[in-house]
Amino acid sequence: MHRRLPLLPALASVFLAPLLRAAPPAPVVEDVNLTLRRPAVQRLIAAATPYRLDLGSSLLRESLTFTDPKDLTFQDGKISFSIRCQGSPFPVDQVLRPVLSLRPSGSGGYQAVVESLPLKIPGFGTIDLRDAMEPVEIQSLLRQTVFLQGRPAELDVRVQRILIRAEQIEVAASLNLKPSAPR
Repeated sequence: MHRRLPLLPALASVFLAPLLRAAPPAPVVEDVNLTLRRPAVQRLIAAATPYRLDLGSSLLRESLTFTDPKDLTFQDGKISFSIRCQGSPFPVDQVLRPVLSLRPSGSGGYQAVVESLPLKIPGFGTIDLRDAMEPVEIQSLLRQTVFLQGRPAELDVRVQRILIRAEQIEVAASLNLKPSAPR
C-alpha cells in the first residue's frame, strides 16, 4: 500500500505560518496628551446650553429646552450630570440625569452618545430621549491654518484615544501638518 504524505499543506503551514500570524497592531503615535478635569468638562457642557430639542410632528410638537447642567460625575467609563428640562406646550419642568458614553467613530475619533435620557411627559408617560439626541463627533481637537515660510498649511490635532477615568477625562491626539490646497 502506498501512503501519501500531505506534503503541500505541511510545507505551506511551515513557510506561510509566520506571514499569516496576526502581527501586533502598530502603536498609535500620540503627540499630545490632554487631561480634562471635572470643572473643565462642566464648563464645556454649560457652554452648550441652553440646548433646544423639538420632538414630534406639527400636531403633537413638544419643544424642550435644557439648561443649568450640574453634578457632573464620571463612573464606569460614562459621563452623567443633572440638567433642567423645560417644555412647551406640554408643561414639562424636570431635572433629568442623562448618561453619555463614548464609542469609536467610523471616520476616526469618537462619538459621544446619549445612552439614557428618560423624560416624563404628563398624559403620555415616560419616554427615553436617547434616540432623539444626535451623537456628537469628536475627531479633532483643533484645525488651524498656519503659515510656514509664508505658505499656508493645515494643522490638525486628531483624537486617537479618549479614556473616562473617575476624576478626569484623558485625551491623546496626534499632530498632522500638511500643505493647504491652493485657492
